[in-house]
Amino acid sequence: MPDKKTYEWDFDLFEKTWSLRGRPCPDCVNESNWRAWRQYLSRLISKHLCADTMQTAEFQEELEAVRRDKEERLAHQKRLDEAAEVRRRRSCMERPKIDYVPKGLYIDLEEAYAKYFQQVVTFFPDDKDDFMYMLRLLERWEKKSIPAVLAKGRPDAAYAIAMGLCEHLPLLIYRDDIRDYLNEYKLRIGKLIYASFAALVDSVAAWNNEEKREEVFTYIFTHLSRFDDFKRVQNNIQMLAPSKKFSGEPVKIEREMNDEEERAAKDAERRRWEKERQMLEAEKEAKSLIPLNKDYEQNIFNRRNVDWDCYSIWQLMLEENKNIEKLLAVGEYQTAALMFLQLTKSMCRHFVIDRHWEFFDDMYSPEYAIRDMVEEFERLAKEGKLPEDVNVYLHEAWKEIEGMESCTDYGVPRGALPF
Repeated sequence: MPDKKTYEWDFDLFEKTWSLRGRPCPDCVNESNWRAWRQYLSRLISKHLCADTMQTAEFQEELEAVRRDKEERLAHQKRLDEAAEVRRRRSCMERPKIDYVPKGLYIDLEEAYAKYFQQVVTFFPDDKDDFMYMLRLLERWEKKSIPAVLAKGRPDAAYAIAMGLCEHLPLLIYRDDIRDYLNEYKLRIGKLIYASFAALVDSVAAWNNEEKREEVFTYIFTHLSRFDDFKRVQNNIQMLAPSKKFSGEPVKIEREMNDEEERAAKDAERRRWEKERQMLEAEKEAKSLIPLNKDYEQNIFNRRNVDWDCYSIWQLMLEENKNIEKLLAVGEYQTAALMFLQLTKSMCRHFVIDRHWEFFDDMYSPEYAIRDMVEEFERLAKEGKLPEDVNVYLHEAWKEIEGMESCTDYGVPRGALPF
């Protein structure tokens, strides 16, 4: 058995400070007497805090006020809970925007809209309000959504919505579990049936689609039997059947790609661009004075070596500079020149391909390795040790370097050969 609850009381009267701790006292409480007031009121509370006080009319009034306040709070909370429960149950019926049109170049619009109608006509209403909520959702498609999508230039979507209504309304009107509601609102449901078929005819006319007109004409006379309980509505719908053929081309429909199609299109464009780039590069390579060095491509300028300031690539280039300098030292000038140009060309290619500009702020380290070799060839040229044919080859091949995207658009490498 749980312990009996007990209560304590505490009273205090204090000087006002910058913080708000209580309600202000009247002027009779001042600096000279506030302590006396505190002691007096504490004794007064102790005196009245007894069972006899509960019998007074004043206390009974307060007791009744507390009871009424509690009842009101409970009633208010109950209303909130009931409304929340209604919203929770109805939330299973998703309501897209009024002018909602599913994106997709190849999407079946009738199938896409069908899920919204299906969730409404199969909903189990708890009361008349629930049933009216169902009915208003269906009416909303006919009265608001169809005009809205027609205004957007999408008669195909309006056609799909109207067809969805015509297909799903029979699933509603033959439900036995809500027969009383259906009978009570039969006239209103009949108007919705007629309006749905009228919207179907109007949308196909706005579309000017002869193929769909024939389908609608056939559909009306083959599906009207599903509405035998609405004889007058059946007769009026028969008069709607579009028997006159359309002339001219259907209205051009511009559909939007959905997310999956956009990704596929971007991937296809990326592959096409890459293929074109490779073809252009192959054509250039066939005419190039600087054939690509596969070892440089795979081991030095491999994407996995890219880091901040391209420091790892720079270190590998410096090691290769030593090999080129060794060739120069033994007089292999042409081979050394070719290797220097191949190193430069690979740097320029991968500066663009691997977006090296995203990996440094002020200093692009690999370019310093190229500058070191330029200075080495410049020193040899000034000393007269660089053969003329090698000098000519360097300058002719360097024109190819200057025409690369990294040089024309990003200034890498900077300037012409200084010798």
